[in-house]
Amino acid sequence: MGEDRRRCSGSEDRISGLPDELLHAILVRLYSTRAAARSSVLSRRWRHVWAHLPELFLGGSRDAPPPLASLPDAVDAALAAYSATAAPLERLHITLRRGDGGHPVQASRAASWLRFASRHVVGELRLFVPAPGVDGEEEEVLELPACHRAKSVRLTIHDSWRLRPQPAGLFAALTSLRIDYGRMEASELTDLVCKRCPQLRDLNLSVDLVDVSDVSVLSGSLQSLLFFVLNIRRLEVVAPRLEELLVYHASEAHITSPKLAELVWNGEDYDPRLHKFDDVGRHLRLLEIGQISGAASLMRQFDEVDKLKLQISIPWAHSCPLSCPCRLAESGRVDGIALSFLEEVKLHNFASSSDELEFVEELSRCNAAVLKKLVINYAYGPATPLTMAICEKVRSMWRPNVSVEFYVFLDGRLVRFD
Repeated sequence: MGEDRRRCSGSEDRISGLPDELLHAILVRLYSTRAAARSSVLSRRWRHVWAHLPELFLGGSRDAPPPLASLPDAVDAALAAYSATAAPLERLHITLRRGDGGHPVQASRAASWLRFASRHVVGELRLFVPAPGVDGEEEEVLELPACHRAKSVRLTIHDSWRLRPQPAGLFAALTSLRIDYGRMEASELTDLVCKRCPQLRDLNLSVDLVDVSDVSVLSGSLQSLLFFVLNIRRLEVVAPRLEELLVYHASEAHITSPKLAELVWNGEDYDPRLHKFDDVGRHLRLLEIGQISGAASLMRQFDEVDKLKLQISIPWAHSCPLSCPCRLAESGRVDGIALSFLEEVKLHNFASSSDELEFVEELSRCNAAVLKKLVINYAYGPATPLTMAICEKVRSMWRPNVSVEFYVFLDGRLVRFD
């Protein structure tokens, strides 16, 4: 017992004797740079270990607010300590919340963090600086330096900030870029995407243009594009490797992408005179169309679609009068679209209104000879609850060999209704 007691109370520190690489692996699993930095009080050996970590997580839900300094001050201090080393960073995450530090973060301060990232990050950079939640902010310029070694960059910034890429340098290793909020000049956005990111594969843009302008996305490497840009006049996409395209609010578009396999179109009515698909893939894995006019014309642009998602608005409370033209027999016919290989149909937010039941009956008359299953997910909290009588009424509309399944929300999840 006496020997065991001496072992427990002895001054031997076996953890500090571990190699730096193993200590780094331990501290990285804290997912909090602030917690890792606190390890420096353990011994002189630990004092600078955290400043050589391959990953820095500053702020976010895992970090309690610093007790003496604001979070932006803590970010400044951590980056200053790390700058004394030449160690590369696999990850740098800076996540601020509204109220951190008591005052909104200025764009010039965030720019200093981006300059640090341009020198150190060789993997993933994430910067989240939310808007302070007050109206009438003056525009500030956030300069984006070329992060020539970063592979993934995600920026979430103030709506009022104008993101301005510095004119020199390449994002030579960048494969994934996401920008949420903020404003950009169309010419600078086009230059960034077309000339500065030669390895870019995934591009996600949700920004405002400073003025109503045209934007071009010309890329030989791009494979996935989400384009949600306001103030856009005309979008041009020429991307020979592009497979996934999500477009929101493009009043005019010209798309050239022979490998296109997935298309999501939302927010803007489709007009074949203004929206051109030239030399695109004719067989899609997925076609998703929002609540727009011209959906049938858009579907005709493609020969085959494996999975089709349509958003259809059917008002629950106000049914069309019997005299409405939409009730004419010919209004339910769409030429040039065949459902010959359709195997499964899913309906979401169903509420069993008379118009919805009429739509289901019309759908049952479509020429879908190999259809096997109809799945109906009932709307959460509808005015008309689902009953067995409604289930039987819907089943009676379909062939006996079509399985019709109903699901309802229970405790926040969908549960089979039998």
